[in-house]
Amino acid sequence: MVIPQPNQRISKIDAYLNCAENFAYRSTCIKRKYGAVIVKDDAVISTGYNGSPRGFENCCDIGYCPRIQRKMHQGEGYGMCRAIHAEANALLNCSREQTIGADLYLAGINPQDCSVHRAKPCPMCARTIIQAGIRNVILRVGEGPDNYEILPAKELEWFTQED
Repeated sequence: MVIPQPNQRISKIDAYLNCAENFAYRSTCIKRKYGAVIVKDDAVISTGYNGSPRGFENCCDIGYCPRIQRKMHQGEGYGMCRAIHAEANALLNCSREQTIGADLYLAGINPQDCSVHRAKPCPMCARTIIQAGIRNVILRVGEGPDNYEILPAKELEWFTQED
């Protein structure tokens, strides 16, 4: 979380990334907490965090993660993951008309120590972000002010190259 110096304010980008990080703390995932905020014309139009579909048990409720049990890393085993990703949840809460030209802010947190995890959408979320007409994805990549990357959505890694 970026905190301003006395009598100063943080940048607009860091403010929206703080919002995404705040929503990450609502995540029910015990492997990685993510939060997303969609902003258009300087107004927040949607938020999301990763967790199971509404009304279903989350990993934090059942006390384990099938991916952690199998020592899977980022990008592996999404079919056995109980969570809908933060980006998808944020996009599900609005129409394409609202998302065309909007920006998506994404922050990730390591649940063990609440440190910043270098945010990156998975290929499935990247496809969805591109299809929704999102303009840019702003990723928190480390601690402190101005520690982010801005990627045009069209440059996201939306598929995996064959080896």
